[in-house]
Amino acid sequence: MTASMKTFVCSIIMTALAGTPGLAAAGPYDGSRPFLCVVATIMECAASGYCERHIADDADAPTFIQVDVAGQTITAGPNKKSPIGNATHLDGELILQGGESKRGWSATINEETGRMAVAIVDNDYIFSLFGTCTIP
Repeated sequence: MTASMKTFVCSIIMTALAGTPGLAAAGPYDGSRPFLCVVATIMECAASGYCERHIADDADAPTFIQVDVAGQTITAGPNKKSPIGNATHLDGELILQGGESKRGWSATINEETGRMAVAIVDNDYIFSLFGTCTIP
């Protein structure tokens, strides 16, 4: 194997390991322990293109989202629990994905700062949530 081929293989292996949970150096929001996120802003967009901004204190809006990667669940309120179908690390971000009730969702959380963005998608609406996470 040539030196350039060895370098190429090593870079592929390092890239694969960096995306594997637990093997890459990560920040406090890497999913190794549960944390809590506060929702600050919610955008709701209809298939028609109309979008509306909500603040998180709307009656039906989630104010807090509890993230438990090891337990494979996120919880938003007393009766809103969703399984985490996929968790991965990419460039310092914890990326979570799941779905239920004809909706898919994806969350990106910065592993160092805890800044969070979530998208919830169904056939007629998209909800974008923005906030910050903390470790209780």
